Parts: sequence; C-alpha cells; structure tokens
Amino acid sequence: MRKATRNYVVGLIMFLLALFEVVSGFVLWLVLPRGGGYMGGRGSITEATFLWSRDTWLDLHNWVAVALLVIVVLHLILHWRWIVHMTKTVWGRS
Repeated sequence: MRKATRNYVVGLIMFLLALFEVVSGFVLWLVLPRGGGYMGGRGSITEATFLWSRDTWLDLHNWVAVALLVIVVLHLILHWRWIVHMTKTVWGRS
C-alpha cells in the first residue's frame, strides 16, 4: 500500500470514529439524558430509546473512544518523523 493511501485510510477511519463519538455524545447528552431519582414507577419496559438503549449507546461510545485512541496513537507513530522535523523547524533547531 502506498504511503499516501495508508495515511488517507488512517485519517478516514480517525474521522469516522471521531464523528461517531460526537454523535453518540450528543445522543447520550440530549436525546437520552441520564435519569435520576424517582422515575414515576417506570421500569425497563418503558425505557427511552433512540435506535438502541442508553446502555448500548454508552457501551458503543466507550468502545469507539478506545478504538479512536488506538488510531490516534497509530497516526502519531506513522507521522513521528514529520512531527520531529516540524518541531525542530518551529523551535529553530536544525
């Protein structure tokens, strides 16, 4: 695989994972907010859902965060020489 293609694939995966993190974060925050205290006698049968239950959204959100962390570390490893070079250039060391 060419270097440019590899970098594109890693960047695309990173973007899609970050996008899912944002969407699932908003779903958890705005659509399926955390309950608290007495819920009027509602049990798990009347639990609010949006495609999936809140617990499923939370599990997906957490596991995608782990996958995103792995991809970010891979991205840093793949670009480490560029990062070092640019850091030396910006800070005036050759």
